[in-house]
Amino acid sequence: MQGLFALYKKNIPILIFEENADEYIISIKKFFNLRHLPVHLFTNGVASDENEYGICQKLEDFFNNRMIPYSRRDFKQMLSELEIESNEELAKKSYYLSLSDQYWICSADDMGKIWWEDINFFTNEYDEAIGLRLMTGSKALNKHSNSVSPDNTTNGELPKRWVRKNGKNYLEKAGTGTEQQEPLNEVLASELCRRLGIRFVPYELEIRDENYICVCPDMVDENTELVPMDSVYQDIKLTDGVKYDFQKLIERCEFFGIPNAEIDILKIILLDFIIANEDRHSYNLAFLREAETLKWIGVAPVYDSGKSMFLNKIDFEMECLSSFRIESKPFEEKQYYQFQALPMEKLYGVIDFSALQGIQDWYKDFLAPLRRLSEDKKIALVKKLSERIKEAQELLEEKYKNSPLSAQKQAEKPEALVLRQLAENPRRTKEELSEIVGISRATVTRALQSLVKAGRITRVGSNKTGHWQVN
Repeated sequence: MQGLFALYKKNIPILIFEENADEYIISIKKFFNLRHLPVHLFTNGVASDENEYGICQKLEDFFNNRMIPYSRRDFKQMLSELEIESNEELAKKSYYLSLSDQYWICSADDMGKIWWEDINFFTNEYDEAIGLRLMTGSKALNKHSNSVSPDNTTNGELPKRWVRKNGKNYLEKAGTGTEQQEPLNEVLASELCRRLGIRFVPYELEIRDENYICVCPDMVDENTELVPMDSVYQDIKLTDGVKYDFQKLIERCEFFGIPNAEIDILKIILLDFIIANEDRHSYNLAFLREAETLKWIGVAPVYDSGKSMFLNKIDFEMECLSSFRIESKPFEEKQYYQFQALPMEKLYGVIDFSALQGIQDWYKDFLAPLRRLSEDKKIALVKKLSERIKEAQELLEEKYKNSPLSAQKQAEKPEALVLRQLAENPRRTKEELSEIVGISRATVTRALQSLVKAGRITRVGSNKTGHWQVN
């Protein structure tokens, strides 16, 4: 890019910036609407124009994270076929539009001439040739090919592409290596989440010419945006320059008003422990908010869990790996230490491990027809899944028994625990109370009935839209 450009969110102009291609710098020329500034450009959790230099640096980073890395397979060759010089130029051809949020850019001269409704990929058709080329290498492109696509701004190393079916957008991702295990891991993560009551993006497996592809619907639409954890956290210093500080992240979430962030993130960490996920980095743990009202919805459903289940390891290597040696992200570098460092005990009574009964049989049947995996690898995978579920349950029970929560809950009746939470927030639902207090939904219902009978609380309004009044 070179010249003056406008950054928009839908049809809302946010700022005008200038990029000097010779010096590789961005400078802000004018602010229009700070309220809709991307969260990644915030300063200490606030949208502000006081640190212009910092905003310029973050804006450059914001754009870099919307570009295909040169390391992706066939990408450099594809640019040559299109006669496009860089990933930046390719992203610009699609106005930097993506299917994760509603931000885009145009030349300052085109302000008021181009409209979101006409160009966005949520509601408009787009060219699928670029995605097809990068996924399969089966279609040559040339400089006359249409290069307007959300694939232009879909980063990451794995071969992937967006497709549009019946007016809905789906992301397809391929695996790597001989085994192509990443798509299989996504499907396993989906099944575990479904059984454990963890919100997730549903992945399904497709086999095309013996190649494994996982397919999932877009988790956002034209009215919601995805905000990576890195954007929420970005002004907080990393621990040892590497690890994220869990408590500081939760404090930032509370500052923003992101509901149920702590419990929902802990659920994802539990899932990652079970599947030995080594790559829950700061861009595949994220949050959702409403695009126009900017109201935070909560933690995004689980996605991008492909680098797990001992990817590219043979059965003998798998057997030698314990939780002390399996890598983890983003709060600690090893799975065992991450589990111990976080307040996982808060999930006790929230996660029902009995829901995983029979998961090993499901996993065995799922792997059975897959010819890219050896029989020894399939047996080892089923065995390791069983072991990791058992270890996760044992560690969770141990943490709970050794925590103040155990003594507190033994000393207090459910009615007292529920009443305390309602005093803090009278709009808490039964599901929320169950998660926070760590008791079953049925116990919450009995506690509420007891409190009503004792005259301690009164229901105001309907069951759906009303709230509790603490007397």
